[in-house]
Order: sequence, then C-alpha cells, then structure tokens
Amino acid sequence: MAGEMTILGSAVLTLLLAGYLSQQYLPLPTPKVIGIDLGTTYCSVGVFFPGTGKVKVIPDENGHISIPSMVSFTDHDVYVGYESLELADADPQNTIYDAKRFIGKTFTPEELEAEIGRYPFKVLNKDGVVEFSVTGNGSMAVSPEYVGSRLLLKLKEMAEKFLGMPVANAVISVPAEFDLKQRNSTIEAANLAGLKILRVINEPTAAAMAYGLHKADVFYVLVIDLGGGTLDVSLLNKQGGMFLTRAMSGESTGRVTGSGTDTSNVRSVDFTGFFQYSLTSFCMCNFMPPFICIYSKKLSVRK
Repeated sequence: MAGEMTILGSAVLTLLLAGYLSQQYLPLPTPKVIGIDLGTTYCSVGVFFPGTGKVKVIPDENGHISIPSMVSFTDHDVYVGYESLELADADPQNTIYDAKRFIGKTFTPEELEAEIGRYPFKVLNKDGVVEFSVTGNGSMAVSPEYVGSRLLLKLKEMAEKFLGMPVANAVISVPAEFDLKQRNSTIEAANLAGLKILRVINEPTAAAMAYGLHKADVFYVLVIDLGGGTLDVSLLNKQGGMFLTRAMSGESTGRVTGSGTDTSNVRSVDFTGFFQYSLTSFCMCNFMPPFICIYSKKLSVRK
C-alpha cells in the first residue's frame, strides 16, 4: 500500500513538473481587451500582452500608429481617418472633425453661435445639443456620437486585423473633466461600433500609468495634456496604487493646444496660476507629446 502511494505521489509530481516545464512552449495568451484613445484630433488603439507584459500600439494598414479623428460622408461611402483627411480639402462641408468637443454636451445659444463660426461644415442646434448636417447620399443630420462610432469602428477593425480575431471589449480614456453625460455618450458611441466598454479611465490617470508611476515611489503627479482640442492640467494623488484627481484646470478655446503649438519646442512649463497647490522636490519631468508628467513626493498649499 505504501509503495502504491509512493508511485502515485511520484506520478503526480511528474505531471506537475511536466506541466510547469511545458508552459514555456505553450502559446502566449491572446489579448481580449483593447485600449482606445478617442482624441479630439487623433485617435489610437493598443493592446496589452499578458504573457510578456508588453503594450503594442496597433498601426493602420499604412503603418500609422494613430489616425486623424475625421469622418467624411460621400454619395458612396463613409471614409475615416487618413482617407477622410484626403477628402477634407475637396469636400470640407461633409468632412466632420472635432466631434469629441461636442459629444454629450449641451450648449447655450451664445456658446453654440461661437462654435459654429469655427468650422466649414454645418453645425445644427437641436435644443442645445449639436448635430452635423452632411449631404453625402442625401441630406442628413449625424450626431457626435455617430461620428465617434465610425472612428471607433475603424480602430476596432485595425485591432481585429492585427490580432486575427474578433474584438468585443475595450477600455477607453476620456478627459478628466467629462461629466456623466459625456462619459455615457462616449460609451454609446462605442456600443454603436460593436464594442462593450469595460472601464472608462481618465486620460491623466492613463498617462500616469503609461509612465509606470502607479509602481513608482511617488505620491503626487501633475499631468499636462497638450491635446489637439484642449489643454488639460490635472493634479493626481496616488493612494494604494490608484490615482485620485486632486485638482484640475484647463483651456478649451483652442488658443493653447497641440493644434496651435509646436510641442517639440516645449522646454519649461509654468502652471503656478492653475492651482492653489505647489509641488516640491520634483523627482523628474517626463515629456512625450502630448503628455508632460511631473511627479513629486511632497505637496504644499500656497497661501
């Protein structure tokens, strides 16, 4: 009996050892969730490989790792990204961009009047909610959510081609100042594209995590997002590996944004007028357009 138990135990140990050693020959798990940055001027999609811990930003069919946030409506089809960019000069009235600035947002008549003059396409006022009038394949009005859905569908197709499998789940980033309606409208756009959003993450938090600051010995992070449509500055506080937004400010008129500023020439930043806080004992300043991350261990309140 004792001999049988010894043989059985040896067999179990052998199987466990064989299973452990064979893991290196097994295929790495395929990513099942994509990460999306639906930007005002450009958007991109990436995946995290759990087997290697690496992140891959997925290129389009021409090798671009981001695509313009533009959608063109013609008599024959809807064109997205660089294909839309090629049509912008010839047909600006039917090429929609900056849709993210309108998604889920309600405007006063005065605010909307100021916005209308910024664009070559027709912006409609539907009780304070924006729609875009296009004439491709007949005159019709399209919502910012629909424009966003076409961009998200393109990103979804890029991911599916790269991974060689259908994609249904995603995490998407939004500006920290987005309210519940704007976040829900972004989710609605994703649903229209056939995506289920597992989590909506604030863009400053996503930037801090991309730098690996959730694992670093820091407590406060100042994230400066010089985007194409807005300039957002967020002060984050790390607690238990998670980031909480302590304060935020920004500029959304387009005067100080990536579309009007050469970010490659940025060498110093002074945002002391934005917050009542001052970061001290800076550890490092990371700069990778459009994000600047300044992190510190100390925080003081300015008098």
